[in-house]
Amino acid sequence: MRVLLAALLAATPLSVAANSADLIETIVVRAARTPIPAPEVGSSVSVLTESALAARQVISISDVLRSIPGVAVSRSGGVGAQTQLRMRGGEANHVLVLIDGVVVNDPAQGDGFNFAHLLNYQLGGIEVTRGPQSALWGSAAVSGVVNIVSAKPSDGQAFDLFVEGGSDSYQHIGGSAAHAGERLTARVSVNSVDTDGQNISRSGSEDDGYENTTTSLGLGYAISSTFRLDGNFRYTDATTDFDGIDFSTGLPVDRANETDSEQFYGRVSASLDTLDGRWTHQLSINFTDTDNLNTTENAFAVTGFDVSQSAAEVYHYTYQSSFVPADGHRLTGAFERQEQDFKQRGAVVFGDPNRDETLDWNSWVGEYAGDLTENVSLLASVRHDQNSDFDDATTGRISGAWRINDGTTKLRAAVGTGVKNPTFTERFGFFTNFIGNPNLKPEESRGWEVGIDQQLFGGQLMFQLTWFDETLEDEINGFVFDPISGGFTADNETGESDRQGVEIGGKWQITDGLQLGLAYTYLDATEEDSTGSQTDEIRRANHIANVNLDWQANARLSVNLNVDYNGEQDDFFFPPTPPFQETVTLDSFTLVNLAVRYQLSPAVSVFARIENAFDEDYEEIFGFSAPGRTAFAGIRYQPGSK
Repeated sequence: MRVLLAALLAATPLSVAANSADLIETIVVRAARTPIPAPEVGSSVSVLTESALAARQVISISDVLRSIPGVAVSRSGGVGAQTQLRMRGGEANHVLVLIDGVVVNDPAQGDGFNFAHLLNYQLGGIEVTRGPQSALWGSAAVSGVVNIVSAKPSDGQAFDLFVEGGSDSYQHIGGSAAHAGERLTARVSVNSVDTDGQNISRSGSEDDGYENTTTSLGLGYAISSTFRLDGNFRYTDATTDFDGIDFSTGLPVDRANETDSEQFYGRVSASLDTLDGRWTHQLSINFTDTDNLNTTENAFAVTGFDVSQSAAEVYHYTYQSSFVPADGHRLTGAFERQEQDFKQRGAVVFGDPNRDETLDWNSWVGEYAGDLTENVSLLASVRHDQNSDFDDATTGRISGAWRINDGTTKLRAAVGTGVKNPTFTERFGFFTNFIGNPNLKPEESRGWEVGIDQQLFGGQLMFQLTWFDETLEDEINGFVFDPISGGFTADNETGESDRQGVEIGGKWQITDGLQLGLAYTYLDATEEDSTGSQTDEIRRANHIANVNLDWQANARLSVNLNVDYNGEQDDFFFPPTPPFQETVTLDSFTLVNLAVRYQLSPAVSVFARIENAFDEDYEEIFGFSAPGRTAFAGIRYQPGSK
């Protein structure tokens, strides 16, 4: 209760902008099929700006996303370890993730997105829209959407070079160049991380290292004032060390295991404006190509190691058209086709999981966005998915915003439905003792929310308050014992999973240079067990909170203090003896990070940070130790900076 009251008084970064006007005029891209001003949005949306991402300094974007209400992060160890994001108590693959307009959820990793490999460099901002969004974006947008955009070139040329180092033999170097002219815009960036890491097992002393090199390229050319071509591409090559499981204890143990991951995302689009901009058209082709190669120790293998692979290719074709029949009203229609190819290779243990599978679907989307009155806005969307392997699905969403008191108060509400198709692994199995179930049905959800966005003291103090309720039907349980094979399989649950709670976020501009942000989430996420009783879902803490203090001391010195709190949460433990699955409780933890930057000259700055400053001993996944206190420092060169 004290945390709740504090949130009401203090108030997270709805947007970490320099002043209230920046927040009010923020354009929210993925709350609708076309850009829409934030005051007209009836959904819960949080925005992290480019400056907010830079102020935090952390290498992993997932660490920044902890400051968003309704968002929870689980990481199985240190830097580069498998990192999942959950929203409003949903599963990790219930969150749709876009990078520069490309859906990056990986069919080769359970349709989720591994945030471990997304580095915090040259990103222009992040928008998080919560609640069922399948009517806009289809399967996987059950709990919400995370939209990530690369930094945009400003007028002229810009360059950036940096190097940093620190604990655990950590090295991070990178550079970027950008150009923005009358017709041509271009940007390119490369950065590379290499660290020995720390030991994630409770026993042993082997460190689990990580390497990542990411290259990003963006090009845009205005052929005329009404016709434009754009392309965005991102390639990541990463290697992650990870430990195995000791089958005598069921806990992680030192192993020389590693995963080599390649991710290639791309998007090419053409945009045309007609009728003086009242009728717009966009044709785009998106693609993802992911490859995950696992090398694991096995004393019984010929070489001493087992090698397995999961890979996917996804092509996404979209035509979208928007028409403004009258001021304040917009109609949007879209047709999408998505094609997925999935490949899995590995040692045959139970059956033969080596598969080559395909999946495709066609989708039609319709949307209305408009102002019913001067102060009331409405957004309504409907989508129909025609699936090759599942029943067709129709989803819908409607939201409204009512601005009163000269816009300083916004009352909002939304209701929608979501759908999540079964994954390839759930349908066709895996290399261990997991047997696929080709008869699975898609998961379906429905949810609603009501909330208020309030500005006080001329916009110096702002907060969001949201009450939400969501229900999931036909949830897929991936740990169902199959007595015939002696292994485990997946099946749709007969009961419902209920998720409800309260989200609070706010910002207080205490002085021109001092800003306090705060986020708090209360979550009650339960599912029906075999006896028909409701039990808490794993890795869903009842209480999560964040406090961020950003201080621009003067023209040269800036300081950022961030505190994350994660309450107690349940997790599963799989012992080697009956009952083979137990529920355990993970302790709460508090993480404190401190980042400092000093501008030596217009072109040169130095920076430093401490992560987990109080050396908190904690686990986000049972048995996997999280990193202790670490420290880093670096220098950045930006010629031409003012």
